[in-house]
Amino acid sequence: MVADNQTYRRLKMLTEQYVEVRRMRHDVVSVGQAGKAIAAVLGECPVKGKALDDMIAASAVAHGLGAVFDG
Repeated sequence: MVADNQTYRRLKMLTEQYVEVRRMRHDVVSVGQAGKAIAAVLGECPVKGKALDDMIAASAVAHGLGAVFDG
């Protein structure tokens, strides 16, 4: 359970970092590209599919960006 909790926190951190970097140059975040980039770094992702898409989109909106659901 602790490993899952750590992995989930790392996922949230990677999502926030991805959105912050995109925010510097773009007005929208591609949910598909974000999911691929996060999975490449994280490996086994504790959240998948629509739940991951929603997590990425929520982070984008919280940072004032739009989200493109292209995954």
